[in-house]
Amino acid sequence: MTTQNTLELAKQGATQAISTLMNKALETKGITTKVNISGESITVIGESQEIIEQSFFVDYVRKVIEKLELPVKRLYIRGQITDNKNPIWRQTINLEAEIPKPVINTENSGISKAKFDIFKILIQFSEIINTALLAGILGILLFNLWWQPQPKTVEWEYKIESFEDVIFDSSMNRMGNEGWELVFARRALTGGEYSSRGIYECIFRRPKQKSNDKSEN
Repeated sequence: MTTQNTLELAKQGATQAISTLMNKALETKGITTKVNISGESITVIGESQEIIEQSFFVDYVRKVIEKLELPVKRLYIRGQITDNKNPIWRQTINLEAEIPKPVINTENSGISKAKFDIFKILIQFSEIINTALLAGILGILLFNLWWQPQPKTVEWEYKIESFEDVIFDSSMNRMGNEGWELVFARRALTGGEYSSRGIYECIFRRPKQKSNDKSEN
């Protein structure tokens, strides 16, 4: 069965086809899935020899189900160890409700928030923008950000991180909350439309914190 045939069957609600699409994308992580649809609910069980990272798996499954546009209202997700019938964790998602996104703390990083918002918009359209074009846009943006004039007294510390597409938004929010700003990003994309995996290699920086050894009397 071709990938296109599998995709068409998955859109029609064929549970085995849905599972096949997910298994292909999750193969490198050692995760296999089982899918069941009952009425307006769909259940996805992820199995692995090790404990599955809940935030990663939940976000990935939710995005796949939303892209397939299945006529379901509730999504039940479970993570469990292979050959163990008892789930390690469970999560339920109401697909009809709007899922709020985490808010970046902008108390000390007002400029950084604007930068992260631009990158989030680009990522949302990454599936329809050619990868090379996206890289060019990011390159121009990063060049401008890099050459912004900075106070001569600022000393920076740098950090390198790698993120997959499925955790990019939450990772950007977390780094923003910690005061980091993005200065460079490189993206690699593999797989098909519904089983693609993107990896971002990012470089962040933030002003070094100066310790104050003086005590008040």
